Amino acid sequence: MVVKSSNSIYFITILSLLASLLNGCASTPDRLMFKMPSNSGQAEKPPMWPAPPNVPRYIYMGDLRGESNLITDSKEKKSTVSRFFSALVGLGSESIPLVDLLRPQHGTVDEKGRIYVADPGRQSVFVFDEMTSEFTVWNESQSDIPFRSPISIALVEDQVLVTDSEQGLVYVFNPQGEIIRKFGSFILKRPTGIAYDPVRKRIFVSDTDEHSIRVFNIEGALLDTFGSKGTKPGQYNHPTFLQYQDDKLYVVDSLNARIQILDMQDNSIQIIGRRGLYVGNFTRPKGIALDSDGNLYITESYYDHLLIFNPDGEFLMSIGGSGQKAGQFAQPTGVWIDHKDRLFVSDMLNSRVSIFQYLGGS
Repeated sequence: MVVKSSNSIYFITILSLLASLLNGCASTPDRLMFKMPSNSGQAEKPPMWPAPPNVPRYIYMGDLRGESNLITDSKEKKSTVSRFFSALVGLGSESIPLVDLLRPQHGTVDEKGRIYVADPGRQSVFVFDEMTSEFTVWNESQSDIPFRSPISIALVEDQVLVTDSEQGLVYVFNPQGEIIRKFGSFILKRPTGIAYDPVRKRIFVSDTDEHSIRVFNIEGALLDTFGSKGTKPGQYNHPTFLQYQDDKLYVVDSLNARIQILDMQDNSIQIIGRRGLYVGNFTRPKGIALDSDGNLYITESYYDHLLIFNPDGEFLMSIGGSGQKAGQFAQPTGVWIDHKDRLFVSDMLNSRVSIFQYLGGS
């Protein structure tokens, strides 16, 4: 007759539970969940710009980070499996890292509302699905994608294009995150910004270290190169992010501290901004976007502001300043806008994407 102690029975029970959990893990991996930032239900009024008593034009919606968007209790664990293993080995919640953005650079939003964010700090692209509150991570460990420094994202037809500045490549994905092809090898030195002309089906890539703009077709064949290092119109000094809209290409000419606007023949037709120390001047502009009214949004990364200009290039106002509070930034980089006129700003050193709602100019 074998007598089992209570400790033995407890240990066997634990092993059985462990086996069942492991079997469950093999078929059903942890889901990556997030909650889209929203002002609904907040006790305090969110920041607005300009501040009252002026008529507000922008309202702060919140920050997008990743799994942290679900956490309201600092002691909350990621999942049932994580809780079990933590209890088994005596670890606290601080030992379970959340899957969050680290150094977001740029992004975009597709027609279905999915938010794509390039994060070179994680060597990943985060894809947030607002409809399902789930997100996926495209990288080498999760999807066998060998990113080194993904910087900028553009949607081309039904494909997702991502520049990798360290590899000198543009990766082309389907919406599921599977690599279709890549291009730019032996052509691009340090690609950063990318934009698409849907009418003429041209892809523009800023080759930052070459001070030029490369033009490809949708198959990735090089069509043209324009620009050289200099300060004249049509010349560049480390161009970064790009935006194509209404038959115009907007180029952030970063180290020349200006924005150049090009026509369909790739000629510089307008220059916006100048170097200076006042709010509204440029020192290190990075990101660029346009809203439904044609207003321009430029991230001034050196002084941590989002600068807003009207369609004629006249400075209107700014959002930001250095810090970690709502509406403050620590080296903002990319900015993009969705069909709801929500502004997404990559607040790189704060490891977040800050979201603002444009309320209209009327």
